[in-house]
Amino acid sequence: MQRAPRYSVIHDDIVEQVRTGTLEPGMRLPSESDLAKRYGVSRMTVRQALDLLASDEIVVRKHGSGTFVREQSRQGRHIDRLRSFAAELADVDVVVGSEVVRAELVDAPADVAEALGLEAGDPVHRLTRVRTVDGVPAALQDTWIPSHVAPSLTREPLEGGSLYRTLAERHGVRLRWADQSMTAELLGVDEATLLRVEPGGAVLRGMRTTYSDADEPVEFTHGWTLPSFPLLLRIDAE
Repeated sequence: MQRAPRYSVIHDDIVEQVRTGTLEPGMRLPSESDLAKRYGVSRMTVRQALDLLASDEIVVRKHGSGTFVREQSRQGRHIDRLRSFAAELADVDVVVGSEVVRAELVDAPADVAEALGLEAGDPVHRLTRVRTVDGVPAALQDTWIPSHVAPSLTREPLEGGSLYRTLAERHGVRLRWADQSMTAELLGVDEATLLRVEPGGAVLRGMRTTYSDADEPVEFTHGWTLPSFPLLLRIDAE
């Protein structure tokens, strides 16, 4: 099994300290030099970890002052940025988990092929995951990735349980932007079974096409989120 990069280990450790309250909002992190000594790595490795934490909005880096744990105003899953499921919930005091239901190489259905700019029947990786919060199913995600984007994706464990991190760290895929639509609908039998709830209840249905920094579609996801699980969207004025 491939070992996680050191900066990824540091990132995960600091995220856990924020989640458990060891590092509180507004608290200043140790300097890069102190962190390098603590983890036995170079300052460049620490800087990579801090950059990743900043991009996940776990910390705020202030020039001349240091790095601080980001202040949180509301609890919930923030969907205003392109982030992993776990990163969306990093500021909430919960344990986020992922249960992989399906991981296989399949022929792309017509709608998936259209979203990803492929021909119907082209090979794609299909990942179906139940996302849990404190051990309770909260969302279901059915994801397709073109096989040429990450050839070995379904034959390897996800880096830290994160698809986005795996794409970036193992396959060099940098995500840039996404188109996402959201509607309300009734939960079908198959989805309800995976989410361990009764079918026919209300659910928030989302569809997302994610693009790389080369503007290539690299991910197409259907998502079902239970209504008891909050979604927060920040809307800025022009």
